[in-house]
Amino acid sequence: MPAEWHPHEACLIIYPHNTGVFRSSEVSKCDFARAEIRNIARAICHHGEEHVFLFCNSQEEADELKDILKTEGGGRGKDGDHNIIVEVCNSDDSWCRDTGPTFVFSKEKDHIVGIDWDFNAYGGPDEGCYWPCTLDQAVARNMISVLSRHYEKSFMRIQHLEVKDLVLEGGSFHTDGEGTIITTEECLLNPNRNPHLSKEQIEAVLLIKLGAEKVIWLPDGLAFDDDTNGHVDNIAAFARPGEVVLSWTDDENDPNYKRFMNAEKVLQNEIDAKGRSIKIHKLYVPDPMFYSLTEINSLNSENNEAQDRNVGDRLAASYVNYYLANSAVILPQFGDEKFDKKAIQTIQKVFPEKRIVGVYSREVLLGGGNIHCITQQFPRIN
Repeated sequence: MPAEWHPHEACLIIYPHNTGVFRSSEVSKCDFARAEIRNIARAICHHGEEHVFLFCNSQEEADELKDILKTEGGGRGKDGDHNIIVEVCNSDDSWCRDTGPTFVFSKEKDHIVGIDWDFNAYGGPDEGCYWPCTLDQAVARNMISVLSRHYEKSFMRIQHLEVKDLVLEGGSFHTDGEGTIITTEECLLNPNRNPHLSKEQIEAVLLIKLGAEKVIWLPDGLAFDDDTNGHVDNIAAFARPGEVVLSWTDDENDPNYKRFMNAEKVLQNEIDAKGRSIKIHKLYVPDPMFYSLTEINSLNSENNEAQDRNVGDRLAASYVNYYLANSAVILPQFGDEKFDKKAIQTIQKVFPEKRIVGVYSREVLLGGGNIHCITQQFPRIN
């Protein structure tokens, strides 16, 4: 599996439609989150310099989105070579990182393989966010079909590989592209995923399917990330081989404090697959944010298939949940005057060669994830 900084052919995003997950008004379905998703897509296309596939739940929604993009503008990249491409792919929810394909190169590196992991809605019938998730279980296959058709004339071959012996979501692991995987025990060892497999067995599947040599296990993910049971993409991400961006806080009263300290300790005592010590870049989380009454009331309670949301519940907000595009880092912003700016400054130092583009994404966060969660990179074969 190539690292996320490997050149991308495109970015895949699922347009929000589940009114039990994303806020709606009387005017339009999921319109608050949809506006943010369009902003994110434009930023990736324009500043990130890559195509964006926006997958809608129906042809009617796809036609409506095309009209909106024409009205709002910005559907093409600044170089004129990149576009926002609207397609249809039925889904239960919009977390493309988790339900879309994990793209890897074939051993010969002459074609792309889209891994289709087993998906159980983050916990199955008893603990999952929604069940049954039959549409989401078909998302990876359907997206590969759309991409194969789109790139047919360019002779790009995309192989579908179904892996049904492991329940896994794309947001639960990161790779450096040179043999090292990073993940969390809180998620992958949760009994609601693969209770029949040991840690060693799960690790073996990861190494084989992702073409890696070593797994670094962090103890926990971000506090309050109850939907995903601690996905790693909210707490840590490889910036380049031997370097990790780690969520951080100095507030000893914050439940995240010990989690971040424990993660730091693991990283300080580990070496990667190539024998390198790991350099840590600390990226401070925003001040605590909470669900408001207005936000809770804007969710469709009759269709609330996600985890229970209550007024005063803390949001699992993290700047590590960014998208690393070809020419830019698309970074979450939350309206936090201190830490939004600090995050941009920190990430600019980590990625001096890229433009740092902050995009307000609280509406996406209200659904239970952020920019990295709703995107999936489609790598380019060089």
